[in-house]
Amino acid sequence: MKNKIALLLIAVLSITMLFGCNQSENKETKVSAEKQKEEIKIVMSGPKAPPTIPLLRMMETNALGENVKIDFKIWNGVEELLTIATSSDYGFLAIPVNTAAKLYNKGVDIKLTNVDTWGVMYLSTTDSNCNEWKDLKGKKLYIPFKSAPPDIITQYLLKEHGLEAGKDVEIIYSTPSEIAQMVKVGQIQYAMNIEPFITASKMGNEKVRVIFDYMDEWKKIKGMEYDIPNAGIVTNNKFLSENKELVQLFEKEYEKALQWTLENPKESAQLVEKYLGLNKGLIEKSMPTLGLKYKQANEAKKDLEKYYETLLNFKADSIGGKTPDENYYYEEK
Repeated sequence: MKNKIALLLIAVLSITMLFGCNQSENKETKVSAEKQKEEIKIVMSGPKAPPTIPLLRMMETNALGENVKIDFKIWNGVEELLTIATSSDYGFLAIPVNTAAKLYNKGVDIKLTNVDTWGVMYLSTTDSNCNEWKDLKGKKLYIPFKSAPPDIITQYLLKEHGLEAGKDVEIIYSTPSEIAQMVKVGQIQYAMNIEPFITASKMGNEKVRVIFDYMDEWKKIKGMEYDIPNAGIVTNNKFLSENKELVQLFEKEYEKALQWTLENPKESAQLVEKYLGLNKGLIEKSMPTLGLKYKQANEAKKDLEKYYETLLNFKADSIGGKTPDENYYYEEK
């Protein structure tokens, strides 16, 4: 009888312990699920330029999850960019890679997560007799963004082909849109510009032709294995340390959104018009030359270092006086 009672007590105790464990496990699972459902608010920001397009697709599809609420902000100039970049309140910021390096070297606590835009710099003319670099001697060449990469890389390429900016070739600075407009109406013959403004010029003037794709020219000098990195995404280290899994998810979804953008130019152009107010016809036509290609920052390191070395030698302050160290590059762990 005693043995039966003992066995009954053991059975009851075992069931109680098992039930208690299940309750504990269920409680932990419930807490975890509730945590996952907690609303997260993040700021994503970018210019009216190619690296922002995949961000628009991510917003449209809730790519980061229903619980992640995105506040999207357009930055239109340096002051707006600096305000966002120096704050720890944003999640992801699309930015030129030289500006990212400069901010990092000036002590802003950021990390470059990927490079997503490459090249996008072209030299065009309406002069049928201009086909080589030497043909630019004695000409007036219009360039956007004085002392910025389009200017620096143009001067670098001119020098590599035996021409000195300001001496052999007169450089005149203007904005991308103004240069595109002057080319369209035939006011200027020689212009360096970025996309989609090159496409805008070609759409408005059938005499316009690209004679130098800077990516091709770069490879001839630096080596076929090197590309020109143009823009990418940065995050601040405070946000990264608190949201490692979200940053990993962002990178995967951004890469997918970028690929979708390339495969669906018409739909992508509609998003650009909706959110950025740019002409969808222009964006759709320029899609093949917008330079969109995804590389995580550590995978793009050799391209970035070669690019930064060139900028450093021509204008050191364009990247903050030195090439960034290892802590600048994001690597998924």
